[in-house]
Amino acid sequence: MMIFVTVGSVAPFDALIEKVDELAGRGVIADVVCQIGNGSYAPRNAEWFRFERGLGDRYRKADLVIAHNGAGTLFELLALGKKAIAVPNPRTVQVDNIDIVLKLSRDGHILLCMDIARLEGFIRKARAWEPVPYSPPKCKIPELVARYLLSAPKKE
Repeated sequence: MMIFVTVGSVAPFDALIEKVDELAGRGVIADVVCQIGNGSYAPRNAEWFRFERGLGDRYRKADLVIAHNGAGTLFELLALGKKAIAVPNPRTVQVDNIDIVLKLSRDGHILLCMDIARLEGFIRKARAWEPVPYSPPKCKIPELVARYLLSAPKKE
């Protein structure tokens, strides 16, 4: 199972990279690539890089993606139909705005690991788990704008 780990570009997430590296070192996982961003921890048991333009190719090649809880990353993974484990980074503002991630998890689109110590169990679960396909809701903004404009009082 090829695993890709991404921490994004907002804040370092050394705790996640260290945990993944530990699991790779113990042989729990293999074939792992980590995007470590600005982190200071460099994996010893996994391939890694800091940044690259667009991660779409990495996502497509992976059987499982372990990601910080950034909405942009998660929705890109959902569009690709990828198995994903979201691990909130406590060093970002995204942790305070976790409603989207909770909803995606409750609906079965992603797995949500709130405690890095439990990541090994989530990876084991992900091997047999199939995510519920995600269909984005219909955007109603154009209809709302049109209704507002049509109901606005006319100026003479």
